[in-house]
Amino acid sequence: MSMDWLLFLPELVVLLAALATFVCNVSGASARVIREVGCWCALGAFAVSVACLDMSGEPFFPGIYRVDMFSQLLKLGLTLGLFLVLLGSGEQAAVRSDARPEVPFVLALATLGLMMLVSATELLTLYVALELSAYGLYILSAVGRHGRRNSEGAAKYVIFGAAASGITLYGISLMFGAAGTTYLAPIVEMVASGGATPMMSIGVLLTVVGFLFKLGAVPFHAWVPDVYESAPHVTVTFIGTASKLAAVGVFARATGWMVGAHVPFTEVLMVLCIASMTLGNLAAIAQKDLKRLLGWSTVAHAGYLLIGLQTLDAAGMGATIFYALTYLVIAFLPFLVVSVIGADGSNPGLKSLAGLHARSPFLAAVLLIGVFGLAGIPPTAGFAGKWFLFAAALEKGQFALVLIAAVNTTLALYYYLQLVRWAYLEPAVDATPIEVSRSAWLAGIIGAGIVLGVGFAPGPLWTAAAEAARALMAG
Repeated sequence: MSMDWLLFLPELVVLLAALATFVCNVSGASARVIREVGCWCALGAFAVSVACLDMSGEPFFPGIYRVDMFSQLLKLGLTLGLFLVLLGSGEQAAVRSDARPEVPFVLALATLGLMMLVSATELLTLYVALELSAYGLYILSAVGRHGRRNSEGAAKYVIFGAAASGITLYGISLMFGAAGTTYLAPIVEMVASGGATPMMSIGVLLTVVGFLFKLGAVPFHAWVPDVYESAPHVTVTFIGTASKLAAVGVFARATGWMVGAHVPFTEVLMVLCIASMTLGNLAAIAQKDLKRLLGWSTVAHAGYLLIGLQTLDAAGMGATIFYALTYLVIAFLPFLVVSVIGADGSNPGLKSLAGLHARSPFLAAVLLIGVFGLAGIPPTAGFAGKWFLFAAALEKGQFALVLIAAVNTTLALYYYLQLVRWAYLEPAVDATPIEVSRSAWLAGIIGAGIVLGVGFAPGPLWTAAAEAARALMAG
């Protein structure tokens, strides 16, 4: 019992990171110093997460909080995401000057909430973690320098988030009323044994709404393009990477409730999957703002992630975990390019990429690797991820779904390759070289190295993801 605190060690380190950045802030340290402290703390949290990867158990009261391979692997990804976001955020010119020192503190608290989210096995604990992870992002989405546009996007984020939160809480109340408990274990047993009442089934479906909102899947996606366009670059980068990974994690745990259930859960997820992929890709084609394009791209990728989740088996769960972990790093690369090109706080458009290979060969290469990863082109990790997802669906006999996903992947190639065309084939409007900071260089090298490394050798990560899926299904 005395060693149970070690199971909570990654979360404790992230909490200490938040406290350290807070102390630096109240001590009057500059935003740059606070960001550097946050980077070192995030790197320490990542190292601790690696050391704690094989740990398992329940550090608090039984049934409330579970530590296993599933939760630990996702926490490793979350701490890596925090580190990369802080490292690549630069001077944060898109953030109001008075709010810049608070950014690392708020991101660390949001990461703590996300880490708790993937380990929560009790409904109220899960809800508190969901809100802890969301409040910080609501704040950071509203501290941009774009005035009315920023305020409008932040208002939409808060309103949609509040609505999703209320629906989720109502679903939790229905589940409690039907089961007489907030612990997931007896709820899952009731659903899997076929004893779920209509109240329980409705409660589960309503609870899932909050997770679909965080994932950005249709029809809970309306906030995505506006928030991505209006929020500061550092906020959008975190929402599009670390927050997305945690959403997949909690949704994966939620789908475990439905194994063996006598409700059309698979059919519902399949419809949402197709709708998200198709709408996301079609809408992205028409975008001229780079951040808005990436926002619609995340809607499409939510659909790809649902391919593995709707299989309701270990193979699909493993493929989803693998894809979510790689997507975190892949999506970070184009957001890094956005942060550097828009270092003055502006929103880069497609024309901002013109002649990028001449102005900054490094950024052009980072964008190329990121775009190829999003499109699923070998030898990137995105190709391996889509392979595993499609294979899991084919094992379930879902050929039509895989065909639709393949068509959507081809459709996405159009706008992804448009980014490459602007960067490599269009002449530069402004031939001034783009200055890339050392931290952005390091972040780009780390991200690109992971994307290509996993693409060439996906075996180790796939083994870990498969083990995490088995731990999830067994739990």
